[in-house]
Amino acid sequence: MTGRHRTVLRRWEWSNPTKPTHLEVLETQVPDTDRAPLLFVHGLAHGAWCFSEHWQGAAALRGYSSYAISLRGHGGSGGGQRLGRTLLRDYVHDVLQVVSTMPTVPVIVGHSLGALVVQRVLQRYPARAGVLLTPVPAGGIPHSIIDGVRRKPLALAATLAGRTLRLAEDDLFAQLPADEAARYVSRLGPESPWAQFAMMRPERLGPVTSPVLVVGAEDDRLIAGADVTRAAAALNVPLTWVPGGHDVMLDGQWEVVLNTVLDWIDGSCLPGSPPLPGAGLVPALEL
Repeated sequence: MTGRHRTVLRRWEWSNPTKPTHLEVLETQVPDTDRAPLLFVHGLAHGAWCFSEHWQGAAALRGYSSYAISLRGHGGSGGGQRLGRTLLRDYVHDVLQVVSTMPTVPVIVGHSLGALVVQRVLQRYPARAGVLLTPVPAGGIPHSIIDGVRRKPLALAATLAGRTLRLAEDDLFAQLPADEAARYVSRLGPESPWAQFAMMRPERLGPVTSPVLVVGAEDDRLIAGADVTRAAAALNVPLTWVPGGHDVMLDGQWEVVLNTVLDWIDGSCLPGSPPLPGAGLVPALEL
């Protein structure tokens, strides 16, 4: 790898490595495309399914191959029995492991808690670009916590006690029919308490060299608009607002949001992608 040296795994992570586990990765391939592939990273309590529902197929129609990972303990991935001990760095490792198997350098798209994971990944790995959807900023979510205390104090208190944040239809969606919203909520699973604590703990990250777009949702009831703005300001990157609730990839105007993202990628990433630099730097996990 040329340019500034990047530490893929820190010294203490080698002495206390992430445990191997099976990772579910859903793929949608487009033959003979010159566009960089997309890697989708889901948010709290979700899985790869939330991107395969609409976005992967629609992105393929625009020439983008894509991969959607289920982080350990989510979706069809292993690690559920250790979820209560899983740290945010384990999720970062999962993403880096999948990246190391990809044939070309991807654009990494993270949603919510997954956007926090992507911010950490971009500290170590020069992706073609990054997209942060309704992101948890690395600097913490003070405005969102205040809103949570006002709206659902008991749910927030339970989260601080180590339970998975209970998400309802109105937390995630602004435009879906009730039965469809309920179907998606029924697919949510448990979350690591340590990952939830990491959402609330401020952390200062270094500069990112990859192009990054921050996307905020106009009717987001989970991540406050002020926190989304802080995420973009901290990285000194553009911010755009789209219609809908927190789960922009599933809400009623998911196609508008996807086209906004892909239009930005089209303008930020030149066609083609060089061979993946440093493939295999991350110790192999079972995939």
